[in-house]
Amino acid sequence: MSVMLNMLKYKEDLSMTERAVLDYLIENKAVLKDLYVEKIAEAAYASPASVVRMCKKLGYKGFKDFKIDFILANAKIEIPETKKYNDVILSKNSDFGESVIQNNIRILEETLKIYDPVTLHNAAVSIMKARRVFIFGKGSSYLVCKDLEMKLRRINKLAIAQEESHEQLVDASFLNQNDVIVCISNSGKTKEIISAALLAKDRKTKIISITKLGSNLLADLSDIVLFTTSLEGDFRSAAMTSRTSQLCIIDALFTNCAYIDIDQSVKMIEETYRIFKKYKR
Repeated sequence: MSVMLNMLKYKEDLSMTERAVLDYLIENKAVLKDLYVEKIAEAAYASPASVVRMCKKLGYKGFKDFKIDFILANAKIEIPETKKYNDVILSKNSDFGESVIQNNIRILEETLKIYDPVTLHNAAVSIMKARRVFIFGKGSSYLVCKDLEMKLRRINKLAIAQEESHEQLVDASFLNQNDVIVCISNSGKTKEIISAALLAKDRKTKIISITKLGSNLLADLSDIVLFTTSLEGDFRSAAMTSRTSQLCIIDALFTNCAYIDIDQSVKMIEETYRIFKKYKR
């Protein structure tokens, strides 16, 4: 994972002083190669120890390792904005139609900023090598599960989406190392999804999760994590932007799956189209 994604993932674990150091580095990334610990600490009104602690909390042995990774990171990746999100229902916004579209545009831009092509490709390879793919989600996330199921089945990949917790546990009971489970949860702490993931872990089944950026239990349990972004808080009228981000990642994941063997994928899609055309009369 790149240094920018590490920043996003672990920023919540930093103290106020360490966040100040991180914010200073983000604002001055162009000249970081000429900076050293003491200079950064002085500029950020922190101690050298705080600079080193911040680097370690981001997953590095020390400032030197962090500095190298930071400089080599893709300069085009930026930290998503923290602009306040106004729920168009709860705020009773009279321009609700336009606001909804603007929110979706914003969430797609922020999803692109954390897009990780290597992780996405690894997830696609795991899915296409699997004997079976089980996709678990609840509520609005289940709609995303069904979308992935439909897409995978069109390229002749056995995929089963489940929402009902009992059926999820039944399916998870018979998982093995040849299967893959995809868990979709914006919060990363949905009880039913966590239960299924724990059972899959016991069965040594590879777990791919699609969850919002940050540290959560589902991400910790997973072998591969595809992060999404969300503007909504815990209290929301509907999962609008989180669902949009999830669907965006699903489309990118499906495209990666199709390109594992693109000629065969196109052949399968053409075959399903031919069947639909024949019988939809």
